[in-house]
Amino acid sequence: MRVKHTLLLLALGLVLGFAAKSHAEELNLDFTLVNSTGYSIKEVYVAPSASTDWGDDILSKPLKDGQSLKITFHPKATATKWDISIVWEDCGKSVVWHGYKLTDIEKITLLYDEKAGTTTAKTE
Repeated sequence: MRVKHTLLLLALGLVLGFAAKSHAEELNLDFTLVNSTGYSIKEVYVAPSASTDWGDDILSKPLKDGQSLKITFHPKATATKWDISIVWEDCGKSVVWHGYKLTDIEKITLLYDEKAGTTTAKTE
């Protein structure tokens, strides 16, 4: 009886492990970021919308206007909505794009209207 119980627990653990792995694989947050702001970007931060911590800058060198960057996430990242913050290379000012559901997006093209001070983006 004890062996059956142990085997049943082992089988249940394997099923739950595969289910959890399948769920994590379904949550693809990776995307390509395109700078179409008209300005060079010296820092990029991506954080869950519910977070107040931006974490580390993910750029290794400035992202010039027209350039793109492939952003990949740790497999355990699970937030539903994400924000993007950038810092301009010229003036050091930062701006934010809010609330992107990255599971539905493969590419985000950042746009910026300096006169209005507004951020917009095209998503694919």
